[in-house]
Amino acid sequence: MSLAGHAGAEGRCLSSDTYLAKLLQGLQHLRSQNALCDVTLEAGGLSFPAHKAVLASASSYCKMRFSGAGAGPDAPLQLAGVTAGGLRNVLAFVYSNRLELTLRTVEETLAAAEALLVREVVRLCFQFLEEALDGRTCLEVLRIAKRLGPEELRQKARRCVGRHCGEILADLPRLRGLDRETLCEILEGAGAEAPSELELFRAAVRWLRHDPTRGKDAAEILRRLRLPLVPSQELQEFGREMAPTEMEPACRQYFQEALDYHARLYAQPALQSERTQVRAGADTLLVLGGRTADNVVCADIWAADQSSRSWEKLGDLPGPLYNHCVAVIHDFLFVMGGQDRFDPTGQCPSNKVFRLDPRHDTWLQVASMLERRTRFHAGVLNDRLVAVGGGALLGALSAAAEEYQPAENEWRPIVSFPVPVADHAGATHKGIFYVSGGFTASRTLRDAYSYLSRLRCWIKNRPMTFARCDHGMATVGDRLFCVGGRALNHAEDWVPVNETEAYCPAADQWTVLTPSPFDRCQFGLAVHQQQLYITGGGSLRRREKEDGVFICSPSGKAWQKVGALPKALVDHSCCSIRLSRRILAKPQQKPVEAPATGKKTSTLTLFVTNKHNPQPALLGTAGEVGSNPSGSAQHKPC
Repeated sequence: MSLAGHAGAEGRCLSSDTYLAKLLQGLQHLRSQNALCDVTLEAGGLSFPAHKAVLASASSYCKMRFSGAGAGPDAPLQLAGVTAGGLRNVLAFVYSNRLELTLRTVEETLAAAEALLVREVVRLCFQFLEEALDGRTCLEVLRIAKRLGPEELRQKARRCVGRHCGEILADLPRLRGLDRETLCEILEGAGAEAPSELELFRAAVRWLRHDPTRGKDAAEILRRLRLPLVPSQELQEFGREMAPTEMEPACRQYFQEALDYHARLYAQPALQSERTQVRAGADTLLVLGGRTADNVVCADIWAADQSSRSWEKLGDLPGPLYNHCVAVIHDFLFVMGGQDRFDPTGQCPSNKVFRLDPRHDTWLQVASMLERRTRFHAGVLNDRLVAVGGGALLGALSAAAEEYQPAENEWRPIVSFPVPVADHAGATHKGIFYVSGGFTASRTLRDAYSYLSRLRCWIKNRPMTFARCDHGMATVGDRLFCVGGRALNHAEDWVPVNETEAYCPAADQWTVLTPSPFDRCQFGLAVHQQQLYITGGGSLRRREKEDGVFICSPSGKAWQKVGALPKALVDHSCCSIRLSRRILAKPQQKPVEAPATGKKTSTLTLFVTNKHNPQPALLGTAGEVGSNPSGSAQHKPC
């Protein structure tokens, strides 16, 4: 009995899995036999018979033409601007649902599909171009996308060119074949994957020299280069080959700016602009120098990864140092003072100052401080270095303060600190230099001072809640944070200061915060990614040197351990600086520039290893962190 013979029986809708394919095969067979074709398309001098109904169903253009009083069977439909190959591919898709494309045929196919308004073929062409993007094809895809593609495809092609710009510029035939606009885009958008500025410059010079008519484009090309980052000898050689009279005024301006930058070596931190910044950089947390659990003085520079959970050795200081200070001016790193060998009495501190230029991976010895200093504080105020107090020659405490102007490469004395002090901390906030705590005359201090550079005077602020020395101080937002340290109790024993407190300059008010107690002194403190980072240090309670790395956000409730240094360290320095990804990504070895004194300095050997960081045992010796106090600068065993 059939389903239709029963009242109330449910109906069914059936379909065939093979019917559509067979229908297309039938239509394709009819066209190949020129059977029942009622229209002819012409392109590139060739004729293509087809069926109006099929074309009208696939092509919006054909539907409009065939719906009116357009061409009949005896009037071929001529398509201007369409090649025979492009039309053949579009018709093949219409009759088979198959589109075969190569980079050589996609452009003519896309042009034919857009002329006929066959949107499905247009979509497939763009899909093909996007999927074909790689280092070998990106230039061709970009060229096509600029003419015919949507903005999204153009942007993807530009990003792909940027990722592969190194291999493109190193391939001489591809480099010479670049049009001016594409070369400018490569130079302007060169990022982390780009070659060095010197390699970009050499590529631009090769492109300009290939065709004498390209000289008119020199200014546009050079404008996209960061010429101050190109070694001066390369610039001078190019300048000798191109007489200044042959250069456009803009070209002469770019070269003169770069040569002036190189000529004023010591003033470079004060001459920064967009054209002197590294192409692609990453804010990186560094730990420099310090002394280990067995009191070996280090020259290591360690760089944290983005999570700060692992560390790689980035290079070396010009020599071993501890109890030194570091500061950053426009991504130039300055290392000041300290001691180069373990000496608990601090008899022979240094006044030497070295500057790291991350653009060229070189150290430069600049003018020495007026005072020899250890256990002091130094920071940046109005693009100048300021050094205050510390242990001076023969172990005496100092109140002397001085500032360094990079443009003049000279240290000058400023108003002395109110008291001789060591092991204090400081930070800069809105053009004011703050100093807190410290040790003097057998006691630890609660005092907080600010230096007003315009008035050239020290102002005493509201004191901290807790006296402390060997602590850390840093600025985050509108507050200054004081962390950790130690102090003398009434029995003249060293005790940890576990509390964290914050200072509000606008209200001249200290507030004790709620983060968990933190037993640590002689550590490194830096602000990185708007969070406080503590590295290493010593624990009075455990009487050990530590390797832990902790973070705390300004609004956080607790310190969180995120990793460990490769070794336990105290009396080291810590900072956040923007470094080129090229430095962080591959080994580098660069010579040291001649020091100001004419003496040789150690080379900076920059390299990165791929091995996992070890987790060393804590080797602190009892009694090294704490000691009995005295009234001199030798109050701690260092």
